[in-house]
Amino acid sequence: MDSRPGEIQAARLRTLIVLVLCFAVLPGALLLSVGILVLVFGHQPHDYVFGILIVALAATLAGGIIATLSYVRRSTSLARLQAEFVQRVSHDLRTPLTSIRMFVETLQLGRVKEPERVKECLDVIQQETLRLTKMVERLLGWARMEAGKRIYHKRCAPIDDVVDTALQALELERKLAEVGERGQLTVERRLISPSPMVDVDVDAMAEALLNVLQNAVRYTGEDKHIVIRTDTRDREALIVISDNGPGIAKHDQGKIFEKFYRAVDPADPNVIGSGLGLPIVHQIVRAHLGSVSVDSDLGRGASFTIAMPIAAQSTAVSLEALRRPEPQPAKEH
Repeated sequence: MDSRPGEIQAARLRTLIVLVLCFAVLPGALLLSVGILVLVFGHQPHDYVFGILIVALAATLAGGIIATLSYVRRSTSLARLQAEFVQRVSHDLRTPLTSIRMFVETLQLGRVKEPERVKECLDVIQQETLRLTKMVERLLGWARMEAGKRIYHKRCAPIDDVVDTALQALELERKLAEVGERGQLTVERRLISPSPMVDVDVDAMAEALLNVLQNAVRYTGEDKHIVIRTDTRDREALIVISDNGPGIAKHDQGKIFEKFYRAVDPADPNVIGSGLGLPIVHQIVRAHLGSVSVDSDLGRGASFTIAMPIAAQSTAVSLEALRRPEPQPAKEH
């Protein structure tokens, strides 16, 4: 990976730090020294007032310097992540395009004539085309969410519908990508009954679940065991996805929902990814007035919890059922 964009950003940050030291930190230190001297050697009441004002001004200047450096450092880090993101996406897009071009050239030159081999080439082209389409759709979907232009079509539905839709999509992707050849995948469903009702765009929330499930499949080893379960907490419906992967380090858990950030997998640091999957999950869940969190320890897998408010309609139905009198047994004559 070309490190030139990161080196440029680091050089700019160093230049800015030197400028801040010269034109802000040193004058601030002098100002603070003057304020302290006025307070120590002053004899008149107005001397103390001036000393306190000078010290307060120096403290304000110091706070501004710290806030500015923090903001610049964060902006520089974001710019570096964006540059790395562009490079990763370019590489990810180039890979299926190279495969498609190679197999198309093979068919055009007539190097493969057997019907079975021709079908295999066409299947690979189809799979790579679908893979390329999904990459582009993810980028376009993220752009719409960033611009606040994604529209959600919510309806009152059982949370089981979201889980089933996501699992169906995962099963389809598993068959297309032939995950089974790279290891055993077991998905266990533990859904409570009755299913809590939520106001949700089923397709959008299923997309969020699918992103979490794809991460679990991608980062888990040969024997992949994923558990997806539902639960309730107070007035929230919960979807919990757990895996038996390598886990996520504590210092990464607070950053994995930030755009472009990728936590390094200790088992395989070369796993591909754009750094947009979990930020998309965060955006979709937040649009549903919910929250997403992670609980993980290295070597013990990860557990993602998506919480959404239970629909008011569902709560009203439950209260009505509680108020409804129980039928009395018929009297014998």
